[in-house]
Amino acid sequence: MSFIVAGVTAIGGGSLLAGAGVVAGVGSAIAKGFGGPSQHDINVQQTAAHEMYQEKLGLLGEQKGLAVQAAQSQFAGGQRDVSMGTQTGMRGIQAGAATAASRSGLATSGTIEQQTKTQTGDLMAKYKSDMTKLFETRDLSKASADLAHRKGEMSAEEAYEKEKTDISSQKVGWKLW
Repeated sequence: MSFIVAGVTAIGGGSLLAGAGVVAGVGSAIAKGFGGPSQHDINVQQTAAHEMYQEKLGLLGEQKGLAVQAAQSQFAGGQRDVSMGTQTGMRGIQAGAATAASRSGLATSGTIEQQTKTQTGDLMAKYKSDMTKLFETRDLSKASADLAHRKGEMSAEEAYEKEKTDISSQKVGWKLW
């Protein structure tokens, strides 16, 4: 009862109910400890923050891997398309030359031969251009995936360092038991 009276006196003569509230608050603080979490709680928070950081890095690595796989898959599909288009073009050139030769009756006509060389050269130039674009697109996609990965790593690192600072800046409390 003297504790309650002291609480009432500290409040400046307030009601008995107010004094009981002060005592309850003091009792709660004693039960929880004063000043913040225990060192064990801080260690648990630090471990959890590190695990979350490692998980973020793992997810970023998986995202990069998927992006690189997608770029490689798109490249392979584009390469097939370009090759098939070139083969179809070559068959068309050969069929056109054969048709022209049969119509003219001259199998070795210089005009037909020259036209075939020109068309083949144009087709091969297109093939080279298309393949160059495919390689550049694939390389750009991979570089973009790498950049996104590095940016994500830096963001995760920054968040982790902030979390470590926040955790370590907490005042360690103490407990009576």
